Amino acid sequence: MKTFKNKRPLLIVPLCITLTAAIALLSGCTNIPNTIETFSGEDGSTWEQVSEPGFGNTNNMSVVAMAEYEDRLYALTRNQAQGCEVWRTNSSGGWEQVLFPGGATNGIYGNPRINNVWARMIVFKDRLYVGFSSGLQGNYLGSSGCEIWRYDGQSWEPVISDKSTPAASGAITAISGCVDNDGDTTALITDSAQSWTDNEWAGAVLTITTGGGAFRKFRIISNTANVLTIQQNETAGTYDSAGEETEFTVCAGKTYNNPFPAYSYSLGLVQTNDSYQIGTDYHQNGFGDFWNKTITAMRLFNNRLYVSTGLNYEYGAQVWYTEDGNTWTESPSVISIPAPFNVHSFGNFHSNSAYPGGYKPVSSSITDLVVSPVSGTPVLYAGGTGTGGNLGGCSRMARLTAKGWELIVDVSLNPENDTATNYNGFGSGSDCSTNQKNFMPWSLADFSDKLLVGVSSGDGARVLYAPSGLADIKNDGSWFYSVGGTSSYPNGFDGAKNAGYPPPQNYQNLATNLFPFDNMLYGGLITLFVPELGATEQYLTGSQIWKSPDGLTWEQVTGNGFGDKDIVNFEAFTVFNKKLYVAGSKGASSTPTGLGGAKVFRLAD
Repeated sequence: MKTFKNKRPLLIVPLCITLTAAIALLSGCTNIPNTIETFSGEDGSTWEQVSEPGFGNTNNMSVVAMAEYEDRLYALTRNQAQGCEVWRTNSSGGWEQVLFPGGATNGIYGNPRINNVWARMIVFKDRLYVGFSSGLQGNYLGSSGCEIWRYDGQSWEPVISDKSTPAASGAITAISGCVDNDGDTTALITDSAQSWTDNEWAGAVLTITTGGGAFRKFRIISNTANVLTIQQNETAGTYDSAGEETEFTVCAGKTYNNPFPAYSYSLGLVQTNDSYQIGTDYHQNGFGDFWNKTITAMRLFNNRLYVSTGLNYEYGAQVWYTEDGNTWTESPSVISIPAPFNVHSFGNFHSNSAYPGGYKPVSSSITDLVVSPVSGTPVLYAGGTGTGGNLGGCSRMARLTAKGWELIVDVSLNPENDTATNYNGFGSGSDCSTNQKNFMPWSLADFSDKLLVGVSSGDGARVLYAPSGLADIKNDGSWFYSVGGTSSYPNGFDGAKNAGYPPPQNYQNLATNLFPFDNMLYGGLITLFVPELGATEQYLTGSQIWKSPDGLTWEQVTGNGFGDKDIVNFEAFTVFNKKLYVAGSKGASSTPTGLGGAKVFRLAD
């Protein structure tokens, strides 16, 4: 009888709530999302859609990150129109929006530039750390800089943000010299209420906080008692041969048009009576450098949280780390190069006088971080982009040593042999350039005694690996193809090309997001969607998921976005309540255009 009484409530639960919620009660977790629709995978698996598109907002085109925290599944969206959102599961089997400070629904504090083209979440020190991003790809900024906040389930706290305590604030009483082509690239901002020490704020950042120009940022070159000399830096690569910035500082509103990926944005008018604040250290947006537009990875290693940045076309990407969440340190390079360049781009730069100090960053983005014991002991590895310049383009790889980042795939390792696997692009050749061959190490994974790299390329997605047991993976011959290249699988996993893209046609599947789960490696593909170049939605067939038991042999899970051709990207893999979840996103990082609201799926069996 006692057994019957214990079981009786469970027998009637399905009459009151869904079967999914009943199973959740049995597992001890009550915040499991309900099943909306079920799909059969080509491998015999069963998948469930567990969210409405965009959580009811079609502007939430992507779910860029998900994480389990305090028995809830959290989801972070990309939203180009209103600014990002955060959602979490609740006890009714649905989703609820997590409001930002002050009840803001979008962009952390109503900042629509916090759009999350890339962003990440991770649990560290019993808090949910959320890395927010601002801006898009390209040499134009259009960004207020990346930010990191932490959440305890009830309240938000800024970690890396302008909302941390500013060094100074005030209101503008006069403006001069802030006009395009006025003969002086700098401008003067006066606050007659101040009495600063000369050059007290040299090197700091001025942020406009009210008015039409809110969120605009300027470098402070120098100051007197109440006048700031400021410099605009909205475009990368605008220095002259003498090392002076040639970009004019303009306070009027202006629209910028990025050629590729094609997007435009407008800066608002800065005028007298607008409020401002001054930030001086790494706790400000972008770790003090507003060209750090995005957070690309967050990984735990040796009791530290490591965070990488991306889309820093002016100075190069960085990796920062913290042991307590409050004090952060830049990780340097082993390359002998002057500060501050030694903490950017793995210390790896082309020679180009149009960039600060004559250094053009090779790696404008550090795309991913992963811990792997492939060389004998656990090591933190990083992937980096390649840019055009005298050191060549395409994929770079680095590993963290006691002295800093050491390149293990780069021209410096094998300059006489551009087909060596430790050369740029894993041996793609000296002509390897943007969106060709082994262009970018999009995602990294440690699985089945292998360090795997999901490579992004217009020539089709590839997967490469370095097997366990190699004494030194910076040697030639360390890397092998699992997909594409010399493997038994064609580039792009299936060899398909996009019929709408102008010749030479690019492959339909450009990259893969790698994620290990339950003795299986999953790969969510990113498909080609660039409307301005003809690769429109009419040529989409839905993104794909593949899986591998060993990192070598692959089986397709879905080839059509679970029946939704507008899903262009499977990303944000995570594990919640011992189940695999993935987002089917409808926006690509190469364009601000979306095709509707993202969906969240769960592997049911």
